[in-house]
Amino acid sequence: MRSRGIIVAATLTLAIGPTVVAGTAVAKPYAPAKGKIYAGVSDTGSKKDYFAFTRTVDRHVPVLQAFERWGAPLKEVRQRWKRTRTRGMISLSTSPCYQCAEVISPRAIAKGRGDGYLIRLNKFLVEWGRPTYIRLLPEMNGHWNPYAAFNADGSSRGPDHKTKQFRRAWRRVAVIVRGGKRGRVNRRLLREGLPPLKRRKGRGPKRLGPAPVSFLWVPQTHGSPRIKKNRPGAYWPGAAYVDWVGADIYGKYPNFAGLDRFYRSRKNFPFMIGEWAPWDTDNPGFVNALHEWVESHRRAKMLVYYQGFGDNNPFMIQRYPSAADALRGQLDNRRYLRFAPHSKRPADKGDGETGGIGPK
Repeated sequence: MRSRGIIVAATLTLAIGPTVVAGTAVAKPYAPAKGKIYAGVSDTGSKKDYFAFTRTVDRHVPVLQAFERWGAPLKEVRQRWKRTRTRGMISLSTSPCYQCAEVISPRAIAKGRGDGYLIRLNKFLVEWGRPTYIRLLPEMNGHWNPYAAFNADGSSRGPDHKTKQFRRAWRRVAVIVRGGKRGRVNRRLLREGLPPLKRRKGRGPKRLGPAPVSFLWVPQTHGSPRIKKNRPGAYWPGAAYVDWVGADIYGKYPNFAGLDRFYRSRKNFPFMIGEWAPWDTDNPGFVNALHEWVESHRRAKMLVYYQGFGDNNPFMIQRYPSAADALRGQLDNRRYLRFAPHSKRPADKGDGETGGIGPK
């Protein structure tokens, strides 16, 4: 979610299946060890807001989420992760802001017109060399996002934005960014009915490095508009292309009943809260209830605070002193790790990671 003036109910995703894409790099969720949880925060485009957040809650948090548009350079993102000693997460959109024009459509991605960026993204992740989460095209069944298939009134956005094209686009992104030898990548694409990797003037890498990347699929719990064709499952790309499932929930709309129903409906992936924050009301009860919910659900392994954008947005934790006090107390629980592995600091005792959540 971005600061967009749209009322958003609690959201979450549904997934089931294996975590390996045949012929490409092995997919891993990079979840914390049994009994441990990663807390995180969005960075607003500046590392100073990360440090302002951690000062407020008096705790280093191990995951830093950056909201980025398709094609944007990631050098500054890497510097923020390095400076803050955090595990990186990219929330990737096809536009720079709410109601901005999209850079590329789902259909164009599926056809390979964005392959240059995907090759660069693979190279970036390989060179960075540390596990990174990609929250790819989140809230895709919300009409405020340009990659959604439907407008607010339920009308279609046309052939470039059909849910089928979204699913094809997601698969292409996952196959290419995870990496592997060109021939294997192309064979996987062809098996999915997708064009082979695009090359410019006959040039291109013979091999894409194996990227330590994990994909997070986060639609709305129900579509906006709420029509059958815009349900979350219509955007499901397939179990082989997803590593985490997740939800967004806000203090203004604390839909814990919905969270429970969807959590129980799927069992085979680690679960995360992609965005959460108080909204308009300083409610420490919501903060405590959310963390207690996460701690009581075995597959819930991560939750990321959304700081919004701009100094006067309704999500900054500094606006809610009682909620900040509650969060400070919650993060004192030893289940919440201070650092993720590979953060250039000696790891906390017991902060190793698992390749999954147990037997499938």
